[in-house]
Amino acid sequence: MEYTRREAVGLMAAFAAVANAYDPEAFARAAQTQPSHAVDVAGYWTNFYDDTVTTKGANKAALANAKRKTVYLHSPDSGQAVVYAENIPKTTLPAISGDVLVKMAVSQYRPGKGDISTDVSHLRIDATQTFDYMNLVAPLSWAVLASLTPPTTAQMAKLPTLDSLGFNAQQSKDGQNLKQMTLPSGLGKLAVNITKPSNPVFAEIIKTTSTAVSAGLSMMVLPAISVPAIKIFSELLGKWQGHATVIMNGNLTPVIATSTTPPDVPMPQDPMPLPSGYYVMLPQEHQDELNSELPNLVVQNGFLVHKDAPQTDDLQTRAVKAVPGVSYATLRFYCSKAPANGCDANKPTTTGTA
Repeated sequence: MEYTRREAVGLMAAFAAVANAYDPEAFARAAQTQPSHAVDVAGYWTNFYDDTVTTKGANKAALANAKRKTVYLHSPDSGQAVVYAENIPKTTLPAISGDVLVKMAVSQYRPGKGDISTDVSHLRIDATQTFDYMNLVAPLSWAVLASLTPPTTAQMAKLPTLDSLGFNAQQSKDGQNLKQMTLPSGLGKLAVNITKPSNPVFAEIIKTTSTAVSAGLSMMVLPAISVPAIKIFSELLGKWQGHATVIMNGNLTPVIATSTTPPDVPMPQDPMPLPSGYYVMLPQEHQDELNSELPNLVVQNGFLVHKDAPQTDDLQTRAVKAVPGVSYATLRFYCSKAPANGCDANKPTTTGTA
């Protein structure tokens, strides 16, 4: 594996902070009381970045919980219908020639009835390039790990949002974050995972060594680093975590953000279309309940709500009533032609709200 001196120093600093907060005795004691529904996630994260660049399709490594495979749906904008992302015709994607700049904002996370608890949840998003950028820079990867600390049980009924916690506005000090990435020729890979760590000591370590955004949210953000470097991070962090309750888990999946790709560019197998708009992620285990109400659902500011919901109900109430047993998270994507320098400091213009 090859990685730069900057990446090595950054990784060492991150793990040094984690190790400094590590209490072996407390960690071991907490590990003895794993919930019965927790599964081993160490192997999953060890293999997560295997063959990321060389394989044309999705990583075929075994999931930590196969029943909870991440499923992706899409809605063009707030108030519009939801469809499965895999069914979006690639011909409807914008004809962006060259590289595509993708801006991403986390919108909401709403656990279903069976997944609501007072335990800390980890929301992790990974995105990678799949081949060299401008034939000069090796494929890069981005990742963010957010620790969500729920409020009291009584407050849970109010359904606090990630927006209200400040996740949407958070940026790293150097200006780099997961919300902006360049996909060479509009191609890359994406994954969304949500877990609840079984070991409360591990959860507290990650929380205290991350950047605090608010009382309920802290974030560990990795800026653009090479795939080998982030593979090391994922493997070691997975071994430390050990076990977790899986809300949803999904391997890196090929994505395409343009209908126009050069003939000499290696096309991935069955890439998922990535047009601008909302993406809704949920566990496969919850698909039946979702499908039973899908024709009557729209996305409203990141939440799934019924089309015919009483307008006298506020958004929180409408969000609670729609598919109550389905756990889901929503992301907002904005795709445009990448400028010559591969980045853009200007905010995207849109008629919707994240």
